Amino acid sequence: MTLIQLKYFQTICKYNNITRASAELHVSQPSLSNAVKELEREFGVSLFTRRSRGLELTPEGRYFLDEADKLLEQAEQLTTNMKHMSTTDRTLTLGLPAMSGSLVFTDLLRTLYARSPGTHIQVMENGSLANRSKIMDHTLDAAIITRNGPLSPGIGHVALRHVNVCLYLSVMHPLAEKDTVTTDDLDQLPLAMLPEDTFLDHCINQYYENLHLKPSIIVRTNQLATIQQLVATNTTAAFLLDHVLEESSDIVKRAVPGLLPAEIDLIWKSSRHLSPHLKNLITAARNI
Repeated sequence: MTLIQLKYFQTICKYNNITRASAELHVSQPSLSNAVKELEREFGVSLFTRRSRGLELTPEGRYFLDEADKLLEQAEQLTTNMKHMSTTDRTLTLGLPAMSGSLVFTDLLRTLYARSPGTHIQVMENGSLANRSKIMDHTLDAAIITRNGPLSPGIGHVALRHVNVCLYLSVMHPLAEKDTVTTDDLDQLPLAMLPEDTFLDHCINQYYENLHLKPSIIVRTNQLATIQQLVATNTTAAFLLDHVLEESSDIVKRAVPGLLPAEIDLIWKSSRHLSPHLKNLITAARNI
C-alpha cells in the first residue's frame, strides 16, 4: 500500500467513477484500475461493487476510505510541518484584514524586525472570517483577526488590542449633532460596508438582526480610503473600529448602544509545528 494508491482510491470514491477520477488526476484509467486491484489483492477484500450507475463501495471499501482519508490528511500535515522546520526559508504568510490590520500591523512588524530582522512577511489580504478558515487548512502561517466571541478549538492566539465599533458620519449629517445615536436612527441609514468575509460585516448584520432591522448597504469595499471619502462627502455612513478613521473637519464618530467591543488577535493553528520565525512572530505579538 502506498500513498499514491490511497490518493487514487480517494479520488475514485469522490466520483464513484474511474473515468472522472482519471480526468482529475491526469492518470490513465488502466493505472487507476490496477491500483484498486493491487489494494484488493493485498488485503484480500473487494473495495467496490460495480453497478449500472457506477461504482459502489463495499462495507470494507467504506472503512478503507475513512482510514485512507485520515492517513492522507496526516501525510499532508507532516509535509507542511517538515517544510516549516526549514531554517533557510524565513518567509511567513500572514493573513491581514484591511481594517484591524491598519491598527496593529505596523507595531507588530517593527517589534518582529527588532527581534528577527531576517524574517520576511508575505501579506495575504483577507477578512477575519476567511483568515480563520485559512489558518485551519494551513493556507496561512498566522493571521490577524477581529472577534467578539470565542475562538474555535485548535487555534492559538495572542490578544493585540481591544477596540470599540463606532459609527462614522459626515459632519453634514444630521446625526452628527447627537452625542450618541439610537436604534431608530439606524433604520434606512445608507452604509458603506467592508466585504462579507469580514468580522465587521458579520457583527453589524447580527446587530441589525437583533433589532429586527436590515442594514441599508449601498456599497461594499475593503478600501478604507474609499470609505473615508464616502463618509466625508455625506454619501454614506460607515461602521468601523475606533481609530481606523481620524475625526476631522469632515468626519465625526459616534458611539452606538448595544454594540459589543471587539478584540484584535494574532492567531495560528495550535497543532502545527512552530517554526523559529513563527515563534518570533508570536513573541513579538506578546510584546507590542
